[in-house]
Amino acid sequence: MDIFRYIVRFLYKIRWYLVILPMISLIIAWFLTRNMERQYDANTTIYTGMITGYNLEGGSGIAGGNAQTNMQNLMLIIQSDNTIHEVSLRLFARCMMYGNPKKDNNYITAEHFRNLEASVPADVKALINHNSENATYANLKAHEKASQDNYLFGILNSHQYFGIDNITAQLKVLQINNSDLIDIAYSANDPGITYNTLDILNEVFTRQYQHLRYGETHNVIKFFEREVARLYKQLTNSENDLIRYNMKHGIINYDEQTKQLTMLESQQQIAVNELRMNTVTTQALIAYLKKQLGDRAQIIESNKEFTSMVRDISRLQSRISNLRLMNSENGGTDSEAQYELAKAERQLREATSQVRELTRTIERNTYNTDTGVKASSLIDKWLDQMLLLEKTNAEITAQDIMRQYLDEQYDKFSPIGATLERKNRHITFIEGNYREMLRALNAARLRQRNLQMSTAALSILNPPMFPLNAQSSNRMMILLGAFMLTFFMTAIYFFIIELLDRTLRDRMRSERITKIPVMGCFPKESTLRYRRFNKTISDMALRQLSKALLPHFQKGQQNVLNLLSTDAANGKSYLAQELENYWVSIGLQVRRLTYDEDFLAEDSRYIMAKDVKDLCPDIQPNEIAIIEYPNLDDNSISSTLLNMGTINLMVTRANRTWKDVDQKALKEIQSRLTNPNTLFMYLTEANRYAVEEFVGQLPPYTKFNNFVYRISQLGLTAIENSHAR
Repeated sequence: MDIFRYIVRFLYKIRWYLVILPMISLIIAWFLTRNMERQYDANTTIYTGMITGYNLEGGSGIAGGNAQTNMQNLMLIIQSDNTIHEVSLRLFARCMMYGNPKKDNNYITAEHFRNLEASVPADVKALINHNSENATYANLKAHEKASQDNYLFGILNSHQYFGIDNITAQLKVLQINNSDLIDIAYSANDPGITYNTLDILNEVFTRQYQHLRYGETHNVIKFFEREVARLYKQLTNSENDLIRYNMKHGIINYDEQTKQLTMLESQQQIAVNELRMNTVTTQALIAYLKKQLGDRAQIIESNKEFTSMVRDISRLQSRISNLRLMNSENGGTDSEAQYELAKAERQLREATSQVRELTRTIERNTYNTDTGVKASSLIDKWLDQMLLLEKTNAEITAQDIMRQYLDEQYDKFSPIGATLERKNRHITFIEGNYREMLRALNAARLRQRNLQMSTAALSILNPPMFPLNAQSSNRMMILLGAFMLTFFMTAIYFFIIELLDRTLRDRMRSERITKIPVMGCFPKESTLRYRRFNKTISDMALRQLSKALLPHFQKGQQNVLNLLSTDAANGKSYLAQELENYWVSIGLQVRRLTYDEDFLAEDSRYIMAKDVKDLCPDIQPNEIAIIEYPNLDDNSISSTLLNMGTINLMVTRANRTWKDVDQKALKEIQSRLTNPNTLFMYLTEANRYAVEEFVGQLPPYTKFNNFVYRISQLGLTAIENSHAR
């Protein structure tokens, strides 16, 4: 509530500024707007069909993008510099062709045409063809150059009617409720200019839109056609290169061939393992039989004919193994290989029979071995194992040849696989690009047809109407805005000063700045309006101060009123003298002590004083001591004297600045007081409203003063005032 009252009081204090300055601003605004031109509005509505219209892709709206995005693009095309540039030149051509300097018409008013014609140079007037607007536009377009001396370039940048920025600023393009409709509005101070600007704009932006949309798709289609032809050629070349590579390396089906090769390698490994196991078993059995036969085996082995026959058998076994391996690789279809194999097998059987017969010849006796087994049966078994070992060794040798063959096949197919994969990947990549480009080409062609349909749907639903009546003037709003802006700027200016100002002025500001409670205010003397009430007002303030001080004094003790100030000329002496006179008049015993009269500020008796009696030895306990101390900025005061004060009253002028040094002195006094509640502020030279906060309404008690005081106290519905005379 105090803040609200403070704001009301602040506004009341600057009331004359809040009245006079806004009135001056209002008068200036009225003077400047006395010849304010009237504005004429016109609008046109365009149906686009971009949201709900039919398209070839089977949906609604224009294909090839978001419908709202297409609407935004169209509105931007309408407001683009290129579109407005053509509108401006055509509007200028139309005004110059049909304008009349003596009579208003549907193109431009006579006054505005006279002003325009007077500014157009002769060389530009020579470009006007009164029989053809298009020819005039072509002449103006050719004449225009980006030069400071070029008249057309100048009006396109700065003229009120033909400037591109000025037209764009007055042009409003809006989509109506997310529909297919676009509303275009334009405003100017000439009805003919307003109408013709929209009329030309409808023609120009439709043509611009068609050109941009068709030109865009036409260029895209050409690009896709070139890309499709290029990629098809690359794809064909890559496929032909793959065919030549397969033919060169004998590749029919790489995956199946490598699969068969892997299976053959696995079978070969299994066969080798079995042969090695058989070799070990056979060698062990031969060693065992040789041990059983003893010298007979050595005799047989040492026979040259036997050794030759075994070598022949081994050679035949190797040949048979190789022939079987070759026959298996060829799938058993080679008749010559089958014949050779049969022949070798027959020779092997004959050689085997011969070696058996030779063995029997060598060993004719039927003696038994040491174990009791007949030697002939052991020799047959030994011979069988010998032949089996030779067969196994021959087959192992054939498998080694097979291993070498497989290694050669792996060496052949390994780089072929990587190359084929790289070539196939390249073909797949080109084929993917080719399909994408082909798909994009078809989409572009479909979009071109679709755009032809959508552009055909672009039509003028409501053509612009010639404006007969001007819109209502906003002059009153301008005047009111000037008044209110000046009012608020003035209030803000003084409010900032109020916030930054460190003048004590009244109770609220003083307590906010010093953080010390204010006991009262003493008024400054009025020299004009209220000078005859100075004595009455001073007495009221003095009685208020006495009423505030006396409740703190107690009977039976030494009551001391310390009057302090930070600097000189704050009214301490006057206040002490008036208090003394008033209290003496009401029967109180008072002793007033003043520095430089009753004690010296630089006297040791004052500096080292521990009691009031050190300053005034004859003071009585029942007397009220009013002690006026020297300035705190230049002198000190003992803590004992401060703490003996029943009330420590910091007296200062309300119209002075509370400086940092003053606040520092006040903080020092606070820190030295045992009871900080004995310290108060008292303002002198205060304004009437600051004094009224403590003593009530001040005279004179006129009806107006009574009303103002009641309002300041928020007595909004009060009907009486106890101070009224």
